[in-house]
Amino acid sequence: MCLLSRRSKVRILLPSRNNPLISVGFFFAVKFLNVHLHNKLLLFVTFLDIFWTLQMTINIVLSTNQKETAEGFPLVVIFSQNGVKKKKKIASCHKNHFIESEQLISSKHPDYDLLIPILMEIKLRIRKIMLLGIKDIEKAYDILFAMDFSQIGFIEYAEKLIFEMNALALNYGKHNLKAQNKQLGNIKAYKNVLERFRDFGDKVSLQNLDYEILMRFRNYHLSIGNSKSTVHMYLRTLRSIYNKGILINKIVDQKPFAKVFDGLKTKSFSSRKKYLDKETIVKLEKFDLRSEKQKYLDLFLLQFYFGGCDLIDLYFLKKTQLRKGRIVFERTKTNTGTRIDLKIHPKAQKLIDKYKTTDGDWLFGWGKEFKQYETFRRTYGRGLIYIQELHEIEIIPDGGLLGSKVARHTFATIAKNYMIESDVIRELMGHERDEVDNFYKDKYPEKVRDLALFEIISSFECLK
Repeated sequence: MCLLSRRSKVRILLPSRNNPLISVGFFFAVKFLNVHLHNKLLLFVTFLDIFWTLQMTINIVLSTNQKETAEGFPLVVIFSQNGVKKKKKIASCHKNHFIESEQLISSKHPDYDLLIPILMEIKLRIRKIMLLGIKDIEKAYDILFAMDFSQIGFIEYAEKLIFEMNALALNYGKHNLKAQNKQLGNIKAYKNVLERFRDFGDKVSLQNLDYEILMRFRNYHLSIGNSKSTVHMYLRTLRSIYNKGILINKIVDQKPFAKVFDGLKTKSFSSRKKYLDKETIVKLEKFDLRSEKQKYLDLFLLQFYFGGCDLIDLYFLKKTQLRKGRIVFERTKTNTGTRIDLKIHPKAQKLIDKYKTTDGDWLFGWGKEFKQYETFRRTYGRGLIYIQELHEIEIIPDGGLLGSKVARHTFATIAKNYMIESDVIRELMGHERDEVDNFYKDKYPEKVRDLALFEIISSFECLK
């Protein structure tokens, strides 16, 4: 007797009373099939058991179970497999600067520009390790953090870093134009220095960058007339690229920049001494230029009234940052997320009312794209120099050009001359605190800060 399975089209012989041989054959066939299926099932279960036993996870986590320092908790990569763990610290981070769901730091982290490309690269390597099916922790650790260092060219790495910074700037543009403009400014500076260094470092690896190469670069640029401060900036940029490269590639720091800056650095105190005296500020307040240049003079004064704020922070103010007679913003330059909260002086309010736009979210209606801001910044600088030359404005103590930073130095100098407490000045200007004890100090009461600010701008009469 024979049946034909419709689905499998396989002939199945059924036992027959008239044919005992077929009955015996059928019995052994079924027995064999049962054993075969049992072995298959057992093999599959064993495979699943091995798979889950060997399955490994790699995550970037904030180790909040350890002691928090002034820099934050340890930010670590944790390898975990069947109860066995291995970890490596890659940075420090405060809890409010870590995005747990994305295993990334926020833009408020003080070292955001340095760390975010590194974290993105680590996440990319983790993904590759998982796709390769690597199950051994030690092997995964070596792949993630070890490389053939001699093959990492300095120029090659720098170009890759700039590419990553461009991608980051593109993402910024979707929600934060001010951060995007800052990032694009950093990219422009990196590209500029990289082109100048190309003839010196074209065949140099990250591992082999040394004092001799850097000193040749330094001495050449000094010999063609670049100032010490300019060469210092070039070297700082190269050091920033180097530090990022050795961190992400786990290269031992050979300290090639040791002694390279000797004799170049201008003391910060000397830089701050480029300022205007109080009498000159009063003189500027009385100017009526009756031209487009008046706008640039007014913006310079607004910078001064807002604690010597940077132009980028003034330019990208939003209407929502003006609240109940106060202005609230974060200083873009430091990336620390330090909140600056100032009472708006009547002189500042008058200028805000003069230039504020009625449309959109921005306080001032000037174009916010990078090229628009760059053009405005250059025109603003030329406008200040024009005003300086036309009215013979003297920069104290050694002369120089009237620039955006002079407003900040002027505010700090006048505040010191008025014997205002240094920590109050720091809060008004959004300066970073260097000492651990200062890091944990409470902010001064609002009234104290307001009185100090108004004293610097004019007098206590404004508060009455």
